[in-house]
Formats: sequence, structure tokens, C-alpha cells
Amino acid sequence: MDGMKYLSITIRNPATQQVFLLPSPPALKCPNHNNLSTIGVSFHPTIYEYKVFQFFFKEWRPHECMVYSSITGSWKFITTSVEHLDSSNKHVCINGTVYWLCKSVIDGWLVDHILAVDWEENFSIIRIPEEETMNGILGNLEGCLSIVVVAEVEDRPCQYQFDIWVLEDSKKSIWVKKLSDYMSFSTRDQILWVVVQVNEILFGTKKQYSLYNIHTKSWKVFNWACGPYWSFSLPVAYAESLLPCSIDS
Repeated sequence: MDGMKYLSITIRNPATQQVFLLPSPPALKCPNHNNLSTIGVSFHPTIYEYKVFQFFFKEWRPHECMVYSSITGSWKFITTSVEHLDSSNKHVCINGTVYWLCKSVIDGWLVDHILAVDWEENFSIIRIPEEETMNGILGNLEGCLSIVVVAEVEDRPCQYQFDIWVLEDSKKSIWVKKLSDYMSFSTRDQILWVVVQVNEILFGTKKQYSLYNIHTKSWKVFNWACGPYWSFSLPVAYAESLLPCSIDS
């Protein structure tokens, strides 16, 4: 396929213990590309289907997008005009809509925002809160899109705080600050993961996990004791479902 080495994508469902290797996508329309790609998995709570969106990059920019449907068992091309998209595969799915942090040229400026694609495969852009700079991480807080931003406290070296913003209106990009609090530890390590689930937030660095309880505003810290951080899987929020991984299941 024009020299492209596709990465294998495996769908796993812990509830059913099923594992399914997705078929390889068709050949890209443009032969001038690199081996980078970003994916996003869409799961709808009331529709017996899941979708996998995959962006392929050209000169470090997403150039083509395909979507896989568990109903048809095949891939197809879809149109998108994304300028810059994080290639780390960090995304969140809420009620069938997938969200990524990205950048695009808006009004002549390269700005940070959120790319959304709904169940009907329509793309849209959501502005982030104006009070925040980027370096945020997306999450699902009680069924709403949220963004968690960690920053050093002004005039307090090595003291960090986090803000949680919840999206109130996606069409108007209206956000409400849900919570703001200090981190329980002073760290210079980059926060690699943030997972929001019900009333808890899990922060992960190279050295430890820190679990924050939203109701009690208390912390639990778990240091790495079993090996380096890269030997552990990326923590993600999990929604239990009996949806089969393939149409033949």
C-alpha cells in the first residue's frame, strides 16, 4: 500500500472477553505520507455498533481520515479539514461523539481547540475556555465533556493546581468551571494521564498515580513499585457493554 506500514488495531471487550483484530484500511489516496496515525473509538450507548476513526498524517498534519464500522466490517474514507491533531491517540467518547485536542487556523490564527465528530460522522470545532491555555486533557465527567488543566501556581514555585471545566453548550463553546483545587504534591514531572470517572480523577506521572476524590477533596497517592511507567498500559475510563467486537461474534 504505497509503502505504508499500517499499525494493527485490536478491539478488546473485557465484559465478553472478546478480542478482534480490525482489517487493514484500504490504500490511501495520497502516496506522500508518513507512518503516523491517530485513532478514536466511538461507542453509542443505545446503538448496537461501534466505530473507529483513524487519521493519517502527511508532513505531520492529518491528511486523510477513514472510519471503520462494526456493522459493515469495513473501512471508508470521510472528509475532514483538520489542520493539526495530536498523534498520541488521547481522546474521549461521550454518547457516540468523539473528541480530540487539536489546532486549526481560525480567523487567521493557529489556535487550540477541540475537534468533535458525532455518530453521523459530522465534524465540528469547540473552543476551549478563554481563561485557560492548552496542555489540558479531556475527560468524561458525569456524562459531560470536561477538560482538566494543570498549571503551576503564580508566585508559588513547585506548587500546582488543577481546574476542571465542563462543557455546557457545544454549539456556542460555553464552559463552566466545575472545580479548582491544589495538587497534593509538588512535582516537576509532566502529568502524562488524566482519567475522569464519576467522582474521582486519576492523575498519572512517570513516578506515581494520584487519585483525587471530588466529593471529599482528598488524595490517595500510589508510587510506582513494579517497574518503569512505560511497562504499564495507558489508563482509560471503561464503560461495560456486551457489544460484540465483530459482526461474526
